[in-house]
Formats: sequence, C-alpha cells, structure tokens
Amino acid sequence: MTGTLSEAELRTQFAHYQRLAHEIEAHNADTVTYLQALYARSRVEGDVWDELSAHRKAETSGVTGPLIKAAFRRFVGQLQGNRCCYCRRWLLNIAHAKPIEHILPRASYPHFSLYFWNLAVACFDCNQLKHDERWGAFPVVFAHYPKAVQFSEWYHPRFHRYTDHISFERRETNHVSNVTYIGHTPQGKHLCRELLYIVAARENLCRNNPSLAEAITTLQEFQEQHSEDDLPHLAAFRQSLNRSLQHQLDGSAVDSLTLKGTLPEKPIAKAKRRTKTATW
Repeated sequence: MTGTLSEAELRTQFAHYQRLAHEIEAHNADTVTYLQALYARSRVEGDVWDELSAHRKAETSGVTGPLIKAAFRRFVGQLQGNRCCYCRRWLLNIAHAKPIEHILPRASYPHFSLYFWNLAVACFDCNQLKHDERWGAFPVVFAHYPKAVQFSEWYHPRFHRYTDHISFERRETNHVSNVTYIGHTPQGKHLCRELLYIVAARENLCRNNPSLAEAITTLQEFQEQHSEDDLPHLAAFRQSLNRSLQHQLDGSAVDSLTLKGTLPEKPIAKAKRRTKTATW
C-alpha cells in the first residue's frame, strides 16, 4: 500500500459521496444535480463558494447550501476519523469549529472552489493558519486539477494517507501537555515545517500555561458558535493574539530563528526544543 490513494479508491469514494450528498435521501438526486451545475459554472466564472453558502440559506429543509455543506462535513469528517485533516486533533461537533478547507486556496484557484477533491475538513486553527497559502507550484491558470501523483512536494489531505507521511504523539498529565509531529516523507516534512510545527508550539505553550489556556478556550468556544463574518473584530483579535503567541515563541527559541521554516534535518515538529480525479 502506497502513501497515495489509487484511482480506483478515488472513484469509489466519489461514487459513495454522490449517494450521501444530502442527509435526506429524497433530496440527494437534486443536490447532486445542483452541485454539478454549480461546478460547471465555477469552471467558467470562478469562485462560487459564497453562492453555495447562501443558496436557500433561510430554508431549513430541501436543497440548501448549509445542508449541502453539513453533509459534506459529515462524509469527509468520517473519512478523516473525525479529526482535522492536518493536525489530527479531534473535530468539535460545531460547523464553525470545523471549516471546510480549500486545499488549493480559493484566492489563487477560484475555478477549483467547488472541486470535490480540493475540499477537506480542518480545525479552526489549521484553517486560519494555512488560509490562502500556496504550497504548490501549480500555475494559477492550471486548467485541470493536478493528479494525486503530482503532489510530490507537499501533503494533500484528500489524496495522501496521513499515517504514511506523518506521525504524531500527544501526551498529557495533570499539569503538562506536549504534542510532537514527525514527517516521514517530503510531503510530511513540508506539512510539519509549514503548519504542524506552529500548531505544536502554540498548543504546548498554551496548555502549559493554565490561565492562558483557559482564556483562549473561552474565546474559541464563543467564536465557534458564530461564523467569522458575524464577529469580525473578535476574529481580528484572535489573529493578533496568534501573532503575539508566535512572537513569544520566536523570542524564546534557543536558535534565534523564527518559528516558521526552521524544521531541523530530522523532521520533528516539536516545541520542546524552544525553551530559551472524479469530478462533479
């Protein structure tokens, strides 16, 4: 078994999703028809994600954007073991706490905004950290979505098998918490360097400072009950807080290097060192 899903596995997974695109079986065929039409438009017009989100938003049943996204979260979340596609922390059972992640970002690749294989489910922190980062070298005008084998330099959560590329260990006691990530392949090392190293450092810093952990948890629990658009000032505050945390981590590093991009030769994303194909 390789670190990449086969074409047969991808086809099977997509066919399975088409039978579960809506939680109510009676609405499934209409949901697939709607998504196919919207996807065709995205290939010409670009980003249609906001349109999907707003589709019959006020309705509580039938083919609506929120229900389509909820069904997708449930389907892909189960494939991921109900864990974040990147850091593998548990996903909370709240929609805003497990945003749908655009692997190739919408800002650079709007024509893939609704592409089935470009969507995963992340935790709030990883989604915010990655944001519009372009990890690959694929041209913005790339007409067709890259094949799984083309993702040779960075981790693709829908194409790659997590355990073949990355290992993690989380240890907690009454007073101490520590998480470590290890990359085993070029893709896994890239994910550790660009994202997991930061996630681990922040988590270790916060969990080992009880008052800070409590404050951040309170903010997060409140924000997760609302969409980001509902609380723009709180979202901006959390982003500023994250920058402050990263500055604190950079300032306490023993090697005087900044947090991002400092993965050692042995690909261990560990904060303890810082002590001084198918389509719609």
